[in-house]
Amino acid sequence: EAVTHFAKTLTNRSRSQLRPVFADWVTASKVMLLLLSLFPLVHGGKFMEIEGVSAAPGTSFGDSLTGNAASCQDACDKEMSCDCALFDPLHGSCKMQADCLYFHPDYEGGGNLELYIKLPPHSWPFSVFPGTNANRDGQDVTVDKKGMTEQDCVDLCYQSTDCQCAVLLTKDRWSSADDHCWLQSKCHPEGFKQMNHAQEYITFVKDPKFGGFYETGSGSPVMLIICLVLVLLLFVVVTALVLYYMRNKGRAYRAILQDLAVPKEENSRKEYAKEQLLSSFSRKSGVGYLSSLELALEAKVRNSDIPCVYSLHKVPETFKVPQVDTSVTSLKVQLCFVLDYTGSMKTQIAQAKDSVSKIIEAMQKMKIASLPNAAIDVEMAAVAYFDWDTETRKLGRPVVSVFGGREVKEEHSDTLTAEKFCQLGGTWTKDTAALQKWINQGLGHGGKVPEELTGALLAAANLEWNADEKLMVVITDAPCHGKDYSTVEHDSFCDKSTGLTCTGRPEEPLQSLMAQGVTTVILHTGEAAAVSMCKKLQQTDPKLIHEKVSPSQTAQKVVSVLESKVQVQPLTYILKPFTTISLPGPDLATDTSIEVEVSGKKESVMVGSDGLLFLGTNTSNPKVTLNRPAMSGLDQWFDSNSDQVELDRIFDAEKSYLLKVPIKSQAES
Repeated sequence: EAVTHFAKTLTNRSRSQLRPVFADWVTASKVMLLLLSLFPLVHGGKFMEIEGVSAAPGTSFGDSLTGNAASCQDACDKEMSCDCALFDPLHGSCKMQADCLYFHPDYEGGGNLELYIKLPPHSWPFSVFPGTNANRDGQDVTVDKKGMTEQDCVDLCYQSTDCQCAVLLTKDRWSSADDHCWLQSKCHPEGFKQMNHAQEYITFVKDPKFGGFYETGSGSPVMLIICLVLVLLLFVVVTALVLYYMRNKGRAYRAILQDLAVPKEENSRKEYAKEQLLSSFSRKSGVGYLSSLELALEAKVRNSDIPCVYSLHKVPETFKVPQVDTSVTSLKVQLCFVLDYTGSMKTQIAQAKDSVSKIIEAMQKMKIASLPNAAIDVEMAAVAYFDWDTETRKLGRPVVSVFGGREVKEEHSDTLTAEKFCQLGGTWTKDTAALQKWINQGLGHGGKVPEELTGALLAAANLEWNADEKLMVVITDAPCHGKDYSTVEHDSFCDKSTGLTCTGRPEEPLQSLMAQGVTTVILHTGEAAAVSMCKKLQQTDPKLIHEKVSPSQTAQKVVSVLESKVQVQPLTYILKPFTTISLPGPDLATDTSIEVEVSGKKESVMVGSDGLLFLGTNTSNPKVTLNRPAMSGLDQWFDSNSDQVELDRIFDAEKSYLLKVPIKSQAES
């Protein structure tokens, strides 16, 4: 059935229309069932051997085979219609036969042939002796059990620890009852004799060498285990090969057979990719879109021809019901500036100094919705950092200095450790004039581009952070030391291999700040090296905020971040481009309505259970407004609709958008 389905799929579609066949789960499941159906053919059975045979009746089939006794048995084992094999050791020939009975073997003696009779799986744990009665050589474990099948008899013996052999009488000539079963101990197979009156008897003696698995009542226990193990191994191997192929080709979702349909010529390849994209988009197939998107990016289809699909996510920390507390009259906020004092930072330092009073003034006027009676009490601190270069030392400037604390002015050496920067102390202050006076200190030089930010972070992490809300603001235009954070040239005092100084890696103080609940904000001037550092540090602290700002925007940005920490935050959703590197994860928003406005025309689009928003291509930038579903406890606080956000009409795999549902004005008041 699987092969037929596969063939129909190929024949019913032209080469240019062939879709990823293995992406069809129906086909995949049928192929797996086909593979499973083949495994009962696995062989590995057991034979009863009778020597000195001259002939054995039965239906011979096939040609005579050549080989040895083992290959003769193996050939019969593989052939399902073979019941026994007659082997001639003198000529090395083997003849397979059907209609042989292991429980009543019929053969003629006086020859030199070897007869191998195939035994059923339930007898594999036993040695089989047909035509003999073991009663005289053993002691009964159980009395005569009547009406038992051969399977029941051997199962009963296998389960009994005292049973060494089972004797089955298949036809009782003295009564009308069939199938008598005895279990015996102290059996001695060497004493068994063929007896003329015992043709209806068959004796099963436990084989101590049997090392397989046996489950009573199962027709083929060992074969079942073998099948399951082989299926598992096959699945692991096939999965590993497919993943290796996809990774080697740089593909995550494109099915292997889809490549059969892809034209080789460049323009035809692009057109085919665009057709597949539009087809998957019209079907609203997420997997199909990803598969086609991989092909489109590989074929260098223009971004303007790629239909835009987004996944919608909630920002979970904003989906908490605010609790109003009128008993709180004060909210303590700590703000620490970490300032780069190298030669290029003159304007930024001046703006930071002016920002102190503006921030205090703005925070004093701020009203908190969830704490209507609370006044904001702001404490500030500051850490200045320079570098270890000779020119800075000639100017008499330190490497790191802390407001109200100590400073490090030594020359860089192997004897200095990071611990030195953890013991600089420092104080918090509400005296804006004193802090502004301290900030207004001379600049250093800086040497190469990277500066001693890590030492400053160590000093800041060891301040006494004990406020309700804690914020550290770094203002810089350069990265920290370390070749993992930027590719710029480092000073000679840095480690030649790592680019680090005695203060180590910045992740350590950053983790300490995170543990104390401090939010880190890095305001930079947009240099590539500084941006590279920020992205690297975000791997340690995903909540780290970094942004390019002009010096005049410093106060505004700091107030904005502080406000976001103390105020009730809007319900926030994220629209992420749906790509192989940005897949839907936790906090997926489903069954949500989005109003899309393009060139003045509005349309309501539903985000389904897969969390995907299919927007497509547009002639102008679409504007979207989210209509959130009703949420118990949040409805009294937040509006029903988000603020309108304008999206880029051209596909951009790295650009995400925030959709914010604002707090209701009456709730705020």
